[in-house]
Amino acid sequence: MLALDGPYVIGPVVALMVTGLLALLLHRALRRQEAAAARPATPSRPGDYGLLVPVASCRDQVDADLVREHLATAGIRSTLTTGVDGRIRVLVFADALDRARRLVG
Repeated sequence: MLALDGPYVIGPVVALMVTGLLALLLHRALRRQEAAAARPATPSRPGDYGLLVPVASCRDQVDADLVREHLATAGIRSTLTTGVDGRIRVLVFADALDRARRLVG
């Protein structure tokens, strides 16, 4: 016969409660991460790229890649970003800005 009021019931009930609590916490944590991933990352101010400075602004990806390759042959690290106006900007570190501007023209 099944004894529902004995000490044998306490263990499974506690295990089920802990499992339910962990499932609830995991669900909330994953939902919060999905919401954060859905928000686009925007700079604090338009045109604020931290340590990077725009050196060129291009109309399309091909031109931006050409500028980036030209800078890479001179040993200048660069990256690309798209501005709010849709133009692609080539960014370099501030200490390489003068050399990069001379190369890009």
